[in-house]
Amino acid sequence: MAGYPLGAHAHTSPTTTTRGPLHGLHLVPTTTRTRRNHGAFSLGGHLACVYSTRRAGTCYGVSFEVGAGTLTLASTMTPAQARNMARALAAAADAADLAQGGAA
Repeated sequence: MAGYPLGAHAHTSPTTTTRGPLHGLHLVPTTTRTRRNHGAFSLGGHLACVYSTRRAGTCYGVSFEVGAGTLTLASTMTPAQARNMARALAAAADAADLAQGGAA
């Protein structure tokens, strides 16, 4: 799969971001800023990536992006919001395992 290896540093370049009407979700050209890629995986046929920022003082230190061509759907989260999302995904995976007769 295309993308950065787990834990690899993303390319850096300046970018401007805009806030959209969807509570932090917005479409921006595929550019990057100083951040670290923590994983890439396929989500609905698109490349999804999870990043943390190395910029000091930012409260939204985690971003989740789903790429589609030259546009990316991106959401920024606080560390607590990212942990809540991770717990929700893990709980759903455990429930799916149990429903399919597997062990969690």
